[in-house]
Amino acid sequence: MKAAVFHDPGHIEMNAQATMPQVAPSEVLIRVEACGICGSDLHMFRTDAHRKQLVRVDPEGLEIPGHEFSGVITAVGERVVGYSIGERVVGVGMGGMADLVPVPVNPFQLVRIPENVSFAAAATTEPLADGLQMIRKANLKSGDNVVVFGVGIIGLGVIQALKALEVDVGKIVAIDVSDERLAMALEIGATDTINPRHQDLLTAAKAICGFLPITYPEIEPTDISVVFECAGYLKHMTGPAPLESALRMARPGDGRVICFGAYEDRLNIDMMPMINKQISLFGSNGYAAEELELALQLMSEGKLDRERLISHQFALADVSQAFEVQGSGQAIKVMLLPNRETL
Repeated sequence: MKAAVFHDPGHIEMNAQATMPQVAPSEVLIRVEACGICGSDLHMFRTDAHRKQLVRVDPEGLEIPGHEFSGVITAVGERVVGYSIGERVVGVGMGGMADLVPVPVNPFQLVRIPENVSFAAAATTEPLADGLQMIRKANLKSGDNVVVFGVGIIGLGVIQALKALEVDVGKIVAIDVSDERLAMALEIGATDTINPRHQDLLTAAKAICGFLPITYPEIEPTDISVVFECAGYLKHMTGPAPLESALRMARPGDGRVICFGAYEDRLNIDMMPMINKQISLFGSNGYAAEELELALQLMSEGKLDRERLISHQFALADVSQAFEVQGSGQAIKVMLLPNRETL
């Protein structure tokens, strides 16, 4: 079968002779129709970060990435109940950048696709569920000003979910270095945007959200209740890490930072704003099983449009180009279509 194989940083290509996967008794085999390139896949592609966690190693030792995908069940293991050949499903697991991929049957990794949701949109279910968990963890209150730091597919999903769930917040401020992504953030519900390449981040945030009349621990701190930190850390970043900026923006006392973005390496960071302002810092990784279902329900009910976030689509043979485009900073979501030879 065909599969994208990761070799070394900067080197990924299609192999047309990959070994056909075998189905374990509690797995189904999925013919992949669409598979997204995740930000964590880019970390691996650039620096080898998180490699062991991001690939499925086949019997020949080929390392196949891809963990957010959709497709059709083509085989079921002998102990599988409740799923049948021919069903359209979302899969979450490693090895999705291939014609076929095995997926364990459990509510965290396998869910049916509603009839009116496309394969491409369904392949964005996992990152949307990630955003739903972040919102749950944020414990938002009426009127809270929020910042979404990094508006790739994850951050944009947070904005879409805030609007779809009709969460009663104040300002929704999107921060990114890509003007294209910021424009999309405004289209889907952000009230304001900041590009740190063109504006002083903290000054702009204070102008948008206002400030609190507090002189200690900080002079007139910005009135931002929650920062969703979806940018993580890239080795080529300059200036303070997004997490440090998030800590500086969050308000004293009840300020919360939800940290989701992955890190390519260790970094030095000033944690004193968190201590001085007594900010709560929450890690977020993944989702609850019901949030995978909720993500698809919101798509099916037309409460958000995921297809508009898919900026590029590539055949598997063009996987190297697809990774370059996803990492360019201009693309929003790049989708691979393994079972289509041409587009």
